[in-house]
Amino acid sequence: MLTDADDRRHRLNPGPLARESLIFLLFLPEENLGMIAYTWVDGESVAGSMVTVFGQDDERLVHHVVQGVEMDRAADFTDWQVGPLRVRHGEPHKHAHVTFEHEGVSLDYRFEAINEAFSYHDNRDGCPGFLADDRLEQCGLVTGTLTIGDRRIEFDTTGHRDHSWGTRDWTAFHHYKWVNVQAGSDVAVNFMHGLAMDRQYELGYVHRDGEQSPVVSIEAHVERDDEYYAYTSARFVVTDEKGRVTEIETGNRTSLIVWSAGGLVSRDAASTCTVAGLPGIVHVEEGWVPDFVEHRLKSAAARKLEQTAIGE
Repeated sequence: MLTDADDRRHRLNPGPLARESLIFLLFLPEENLGMIAYTWVDGESVAGSMVTVFGQDDERLVHHVVQGVEMDRAADFTDWQVGPLRVRHGEPHKHAHVTFEHEGVSLDYRFEAINEAFSYHDNRDGCPGFLADDRLEQCGLVTGTLTIGDRRIEFDTTGHRDHSWGTRDWTAFHHYKWVNVQAGSDVAVNFMHGLAMDRQYELGYVHRDGEQSPVVSIEAHVERDDEYYAYTSARFVVTDEKGRVTEIETGNRTSLIVWSAGGLVSRDAASTCTVAGLPGIVHVEEGWVPDFVEHRLKSAAARKLEQTAIGE
């Protein structure tokens, strides 16, 4: 069971894979923008942070990374700052405030929870040890402003946050999809659909009709481009323990960033969507073994050359 203390910093065992991290997401399909605010600390109390803002097709408007910052072991997530990124938590599992200001870029992001924080230990098979000791997932209402030079965007929308701690071995995965969906405050979905250590994992929750239930099965149907190997359209069918079936149909991709993370290559993309018949926002993060994606992209390029030659 998650406790109020789980919304704050944990004591990690020493080791190269020990890590605790916080991530806050913002996607604005109408602006063709995505934003990820991320901070982490390892078992030696060495921390880092990243804020990235991106547009369509891996257009990086902001990508600011700070690493190797030694933190006081008593420093907590009640008020946590690494470089220009600051995260403050209010009532546990309810409120958070994220700010960032650096070289003409500023973020003021307030998070208010839509649903109860969900632990992957509440799924049928629990949270696998290579993924984390535990992790909480939560959708919320997000408000504030994002400023990039002369461009100032006020937002009042929905978003997602994740807090994970313990062993974090992403190379155990062959591939995963981490998907976050909201339709206002009516529907909130988080799931991880991944193949790791020769086993399929189906984790996450569905919050609908005022009730939250763990995921028991996930169907994923994805179409991809040949340039970024990122989704151009996708359909997901999620069944929860209450027997409810939630269908998610993405719109056209409106933002995408490709970046290396934990030994994998990550693709974070977003768009509008339809979820349970309601208009919403979907974020799809996919992690792949780099060699596999390189092989697929080379194969796609070879097919194009072959088709061109036949056409000539």
